Amino acid sequence: MNDKFRTIVPLISCLLLLLVLLSAASTLMGYSGGWRDDDEDYNCGGTSCHSGAANHGAGTIEVSLDKTSVLSGQSLTIAVNVTETQLGGDSLIGVFLLSSQTGSNDHPSNQGWTIAQDPNGGTVGDGSAKNYVEKVSPGSGVSVSFKWNLEAPPTPGDYDLFVRVHHGSVARNALWEDYEGTISVEVTPLPSGTPEIHHEPASVGYVEEATTVTADVVNATKVFLYWRLAGESQFNSSEMLNTSVLSDAGWAFEGSLPPRGVAVQIEYYIVATHEIDGGPLVADTAIFTVSIEPRPEIPNLTAWTIQIVIITEVVVFAAIIGWRISKSRAKKEGDRNG
Repeated sequence: MNDKFRTIVPLISCLLLLLVLLSAASTLMGYSGGWRDDDEDYNCGGTSCHSGAANHGAGTIEVSLDKTSVLSGQSLTIAVNVTETQLGGDSLIGVFLLSSQTGSNDHPSNQGWTIAQDPNGGTVGDGSAKNYVEKVSPGSGVSVSFKWNLEAPPTPGDYDLFVRVHHGSVARNALWEDYEGTISVEVTPLPSGTPEIHHEPASVGYVEEATTVTADVVNATKVFLYWRLAGESQFNSSEMLNTSVLSDAGWAFEGSLPPRGVAVQIEYYIVATHEIDGGPLVADTAIFTVSIEPRPEIPNLTAWTIQIVIITEVVVFAAIIGWRISKSRAKKEGDRNG
């Protein structure tokens, strides 16, 4: 084998190995189209093409709150329903939840809000909760729902929130609408002794498995977990168990959502009570949504490795045979010419 071939064979093998690995990665890590959920300002960091009167869309935006006055640090739910008539081929609708319309520093966290769970299930616990979320619309004229669960700022006061919508049209125009109503929330001081619930929402559970729900609670006598299948009217309940000694974060409580045999969505919330003279003090969380899904299969990396080795050996073997045939032909040609 000459020096040139000694160089080519490893190169071919490495290139083939890289292609197979990239193919495997695309299989294991593929995702659907669209941009992405993210933390964004009113003007998408000042670089958005969704601006100007010419790009103003004709959609309808409806906003509702589960309460207009909330205790400091307690839960608030904001629901946004968007109906579009000018959707493009990808049918993506993106909605922003904002604390101002200045174009920068517009994230709700800039005013002390915490996004506990976003409309696509992103949670504060794993850092995936976003103020800008995209969903695919079933079609023109069909309402698409978005719901953010928030924790109120620690500082009492009057706060305003804003909603902006981005989408495209058949003509590929980048369109937008702003919710023109007022989203005002009064944050009031937390009365002394009121329970405080610190909870990182569960967003995914698995078929045939119970889903564990935990919370750290301060000033609680009892803590209850309420749950129901999405769409049902009545909640079931069970008392959560105290699983720890008192810490700086409070007492640790644990409960579970019962296992389900099929893929469903479960809604749940937590209530904490503190019994005092004159009646209990009560705190609750927003209603969170858990998607119960089949547990994903673990990729068989051993099988991928074996395939890579076999393919590489085949290519190298073919290259060697090709080189020998080429060398044999060259020798015969040399003999004839000699």
